[in-house]
Amino acid sequence: MDSHNIFIKQVAPAAVASIAAFLLLLQFPSQTNAITLNSPSNLVDGICRKTLNYADCVSALQLDSLTLSTSDLNALARIALEIAVANTTNSKAFIQELAESKSTKPSLKRALKLCVWAYEGSVASFNSAKSELDEDISSANYDAKVAGDGAVTCETVLNSTEADEPTEIKARNYFLSLYSNIGSVITDKLGG
Repeated sequence: MDSHNIFIKQVAPAAVASIAAFLLLLQFPSQTNAITLNSPSNLVDGICRKTLNYADCVSALQLDSLTLSTSDLNALARIALEIAVANTTNSKAFIQELAESKSTKPSLKRALKLCVWAYEGSVASFNSAKSELDEDISSANYDAKVAGDGAVTCETVLNSTEADEPTEIKARNYFLSLYSNIGSVITDKLGG
């Protein structure tokens, strides 16, 4: 077993969360200055309290400085879905690069290609949700929810291989699930 795989097997769950937070900041370098130590707006606070992880939700939404001042739920939905599209697109490119790398084990390449396919579907679902906000909130809610299926699919195919799942992909799957959850919570509230 090479030293990279030994390291991955020894990474504790807390380290995965730290790596995930770091990756989140790396994905939006031009906007990291927008992150402040201020408390979230009442709207962001109310939404994030209903998500999988309050702190990660607040951090994710504060990547766009407009969330600090918006009191409009529809505007927050658009911002959240735009961040979700950008994050998921970035993650898809990262996974695709891994899948095409000569240093990636052949047993992992097929699974990574399926992850790319799953992430493409998630990007499409987030884009559909965004376009449906003004037309059909039920469809927007559905699409925001099913966007998270990309993370589940990716995790499942990676677990079915004999190779170790790269920690970076675990973190990206987590954030895809989080963004799906945030979009679902917001669109559910928009639907009344």
